[in-house]
Amino acid sequence: MTLSINTKHLRLFKLLEFTKGDNLEFCELFLNINRANLYSYLKEIQKVVPQKQNITKTDEIITSILNQNICYSFLKKEQNISKDDRIFFLTLHLLLKSSLNLQSLSTILGVSRRTLNIDLITIKKNIEIYSLDIHSISGKGVFLEGDFVNIKRALCTYIYKYLVEENYLPNIFKQSFSHIFHNQEIDSILQKQIEHFIAIANCDAFFYNRELLKSFYISFKFLDDDTSYENQIKSNLNTLDKFKIYFENMFKSNSLKEIFNFFQVSILGEISFEDIHFLINILKISKGLFLEENIFIKNHFSIFKKIFKNNLNLDLKRDLFIDRFLSRTSFCSKQKHYLSIFEMSFLNLNLDDLTIKKCIILFKELRKIYWNISFTDVVSLYLYTNSINKKEEKKLVIVYNTIPKYLLEQLKDKIELNNNITITNFININLFNDFIKINNIRYVGIFEEALKNSLGNLEIKHLTFPA
Repeated sequence: MTLSINTKHLRLFKLLEFTKGDNLEFCELFLNINRANLYSYLKEIQKVVPQKQNITKTDEIITSILNQNICYSFLKKEQNISKDDRIFFLTLHLLLKSSLNLQSLSTILGVSRRTLNIDLITIKKNIEIYSLDIHSISGKGVFLEGDFVNIKRALCTYIYKYLVEENYLPNIFKQSFSHIFHNQEIDSILQKQIEHFIAIANCDAFFYNRELLKSFYISFKFLDDDTSYENQIKSNLNTLDKFKIYFENMFKSNSLKEIFNFFQVSILGEISFEDIHFLINILKISKGLFLEENIFIKNHFSIFKKIFKNNLNLDLKRDLFIDRFLSRTSFCSKQKHYLSIFEMSFLNLNLDDLTIKKCIILFKELRKIYWNISFTDVVSLYLYTNSINKKEEKKLVIVYNTIPKYLLEQLKDKIELNNNITITNFININLFNDFIKINNIRYVGIFEEALKNSLGNLEIKHLTFPA
């Protein structure tokens, strides 16, 4: 039987690296697999990587796998598309094109028409949540049915999943969709505007807010470019007073005018006014601002406080960030259209072994109550909560990419003490070139290893979060 390496093998290998192979229960929980399946994945990885050994014990297999530096690149080279990824691929293709040609897709995906017809049963069930349906016409193909706004809603979720997971997906995803989701408008113009918006609107409290805003723009504007100027948000909310009607409770009063001006000149302001309530909902998610969840915050806080105290002996205290974190967690746990998304940016952070161990403990306990809380959010919450205050002297700028700026700002004193530095500013990598043109920068600090190649000859300090 020919082995088929897929996305879960790649993710499992990265989780083994992250935990040094010491916490298989965490891997099971993160990947939503049982121990028997995990053993099968381990054995399959062991069989296809170079320098394989004739061993059967689990701990020996893990050690053998982790000792091979080229293991991940080899797995990526051998990666095939799994059933889950195939269904994701077909759904995204259907939402983008409104139809599927099963004959050509059968050839592209290397499966039978019968297999694709079985996949369609799952797809049909998944998109029903968005009030969408599919129907087949013999000899012509499969077609998407439903209101355009519901197609955009579904697209927003599936594009978000793509943007978060794209580095681990099979190459067929990049070949089919990268040109749509990565071009000059999205990766340059939109990226810079999102960074500016996040800064002035205080929307940098959580990981992946950039991907969230990108996916909304792509689905509600970029792929729907027929919106006339008269129907755009900037045209309908062309005075500050009109703008306040929709956004006064969303942003601080002293920043409303600057945000209003931003929408008047940005491509985000070109979104259809008819979709403004969907934009507001996206902003609520990015800020953790669900007023309807406020009545439940006290109960959620009690649960989190008990878990932190009983498992880590840490005292959790309520503040604005904690309340918004709980508001967002509460809202997300109630969503029927939740799509499984594997957030793995924590792998890029320089976390020490103790921090990793404690975050895993929290993740295991919180997942018993909050079924879809992400490990990335748990890491964020732990780093925010666990502070040891000490200060230092070397002055530098923190350059970041995926880390929420709000989290870095809240951890500023702890980071300074833990790393013996003084932080003068926080700059996103997408704005860094403009920043250094007007600032004399010699030293920078990073938490994300991947950033070092973008910083030229500057002296780089590799930082760690407080343990």
